[in-house]
Amino acid sequence: MTAKMNNKFLTGLAVAAATIAGTFAQAASASAFTWNNSWTPSKIYSQSEVGFDHSIYQKYVQKESVEIPNSGQFLLDPAKLFLKFDHKVNISFINEGAGFRNQLAFTSTGATNASGMLFNDISCEGAGCVGGWGGNALKLGDTVKMGSIKGGSQLDFGLKSNGFNGGQNIFGTQTSMNEDGLQHVVAYAIGTRHILLGFEDLYGAKGATGGKNQNSDRDFNDVVMVLDVGEKNLRVLKGEKVPEPSVVLSLLGLGAAGLIARRRQNNQPE
Repeated sequence: MTAKMNNKFLTGLAVAAATIAGTFAQAASASAFTWNNSWTPSKIYSQSEVGFDHSIYQKYVQKESVEIPNSGQFLLDPAKLFLKFDHKVNISFINEGAGFRNQLAFTSTGATNASGMLFNDISCEGAGCVGGWGGNALKLGDTVKMGSIKGGSQLDFGLKSNGFNGGQNIFGTQTSMNEDGLQHVVAYAIGTRHILLGFEDLYGAKGATGGKNQNSDRDFNDVVMVLDVGEKNLRVLKGEKVPEPSVVLSLLGLGAAGLIARRRQNNQPE
């Protein structure tokens, strides 16, 4: 390969890499979570059906009115759950400490455009459940398969507070777009592939009353979920560098092309 051809190739590779990086670095535009009343509940799988163990996450679930502790977990921005790599995403129910019977939905935008109701009635009774104010729709560890989400997709989640009983307050990950202007979702990286999501379902500041305010305790344990985004995606969300698959393949191709060219040169008669 001549120097001129080599320079052109390297320039093209640099441009391609910059384009890919720019695509994956895009930030989510701020918008309120839009609820679609035509959504139907997703199929729910037991933890044994999907091979998920909820028990290792129960230590992050606190009693009612006690905030989720940050005891070394990596804090993430729930408004920037951008997946860089393809993954079959699952979300699992860990616990709930709510008097309300909440609903949870999601959207995916970008490379994969999808949306839907994840859990229609987030309520549980019995051993291990923080709550116990009515409803027994879920068992700890129940899981919904969100499907294959392609790299280059932004995930977002919305909670309809007491939606199963007709509630209309919707809280999303975009704090500034919530009607009360407050954060209602926290996210922590847990282990090598999971994100712990904690939701607050009451409107208003802690202890505020009057108007729409609901004397919120701001404990973020009203709905607790674990999201499986895969090891490589979680590493990127934590700010770690993970090689682009397309760039790696290009470099491998370049190496193979170089070997072939050298062999051809060596086989040419002098």
